[in-house]
Amino acid sequence: MDENFAAGCLDSLIDRLSAFERLVNVLDAITASELTKLYYICDLHSLEFDGVLFADLLYAHCADGNYRDLILRFDMAIERGDSEFIESGRSVDSGVLELARLGVGGCVTGLDYSAESWWRGGKMCAASDLPSFQLALRFLFNALEMQPENLDKFGELMFPNIYFHADPGDLKRMGIGYREYASTIIFHLSYLNDFAMLDFEGNVPAQIIQLAASRGVEISPESANTHGNRRAMARRRIEINNSPLVCEWHTKFTFDCGRIHFHARPSVYHDNIKKVTGSKVIIGIIAEHLPT
Repeated sequence: MDENFAAGCLDSLIDRLSAFERLVNVLDAITASELTKLYYICDLHSLEFDGVLFADLLYAHCADGNYRDLILRFDMAIERGDSEFIESGRSVDSGVLELARLGVGGCVTGLDYSAESWWRGGKMCAASDLPSFQLALRFLFNALEMQPENLDKFGELMFPNIYFHADPGDLKRMGIGYREYASTIIFHLSYLNDFAMLDFEGNVPAQIIQLAASRGVEISPESANTHGNRRAMARRRIEINNSPLVCEWHTKFTFDCGRIHFHARPSVYHDNIKKVTGSKVIIGIIAEHLPT
């Protein structure tokens, strides 16, 4: 956490209430998960900012009901975080200094540090609200060179609107080279999470394809010839909770390799499927290329 940004919000809380609330929302999200960890500078409450203790800045409006709950939420999030690196027994320094030392990671801040000499654009990111926090997690998944198997753990945080029926580990077996295409894979998954259900509210395939293309992702359904091949279509059929579902729509990475087959119309899911997946986009099959 960037303590300077937090202090700046508190110093002008009436004018910057919305920015501070967005900050607290991110802190809540980080500390609510066992997979993410919040670090903040040691002795935060006793630090001075322009001659005023952080504690005084924080509690200046605590008696006002309009601010009390938000201030308490901040304190509770801080209590769930750490001001010490347990492994090394070292106290946490200023948020931006620690990020510069680590060389990779995310900073909870509303300030732009990208022009600083220590900032590494390919390894560092910032989160100032919940949408940017989700984007930061996706960015760090690649920056930290995490393997697709980790999507079993981090998928719910990064892609809460996706249900993985297919094994995420299959992303390494699409015939395209996982490390080379890692960022593109996350981009495709981001499309499926963020936009697919919205795009599939229409029923005209050409329009759906065009919408996806406008967002930078190539998708398509199966051709008429493939539809006429029962054996080929059977390869696109999955079963969830004893109910079948055909996942013919797929994202494409190259013209002949890399396919993520999905279904993005929860309204047509059988109730048995919804009991397992809810109203999420289902990734049914991940393959190099299914027979046509």
